[in-house]
Amino acid sequence: MQIGLFALLAGVISIPAITVYGVWAGVQAMKAEWAIKGPPCPVVAAPSIRVQGRKPPTAFPYGDAVFSHQTGNVSCVAPPEDGLFARRTYHVCQFSGPAMVAVTIGGHRTIYEPGVGRPATVTVRHGRPTCVMGGWFRI
Repeated sequence: MQIGLFALLAGVISIPAITVYGVWAGVQAMKAEWAIKGPPCPVVAAPSIRVQGRKPPTAFPYGDAVFSHQTGNVSCVAPPEDGLFARRTYHVCQFSGPAMVAVTIGGHRTIYEPGVGRPATVTVRHGRPTCVMGGWFRI
């Protein structure tokens, strides 16, 4: 009888533990998948004539920033900061071939120019953007 009760309690306790582990493992996998490595994107004062198109750049807000890009598509996620129960997130956007990416945060604009057809990944952490040339998003 005691062994059966112990097995029942162990089973009941293991369900939340398995759920917490599954969530944690999923978050860790997402963070690893979106931690893109590559050379830094060139920073420019203004977009060069070679990356400007006939249409104005597409702009969209995400988190505390406004992103704009000249061409291509974008995919973004907001992974949690480190820690199992982190409430703060940072933002990562992959651009399939933006030519130019501008990030505006709190009135400060940073312009990256990875070039036409080159993927770029912009990460915004603690109010500061960084950009690397690279990424797996291709749509």
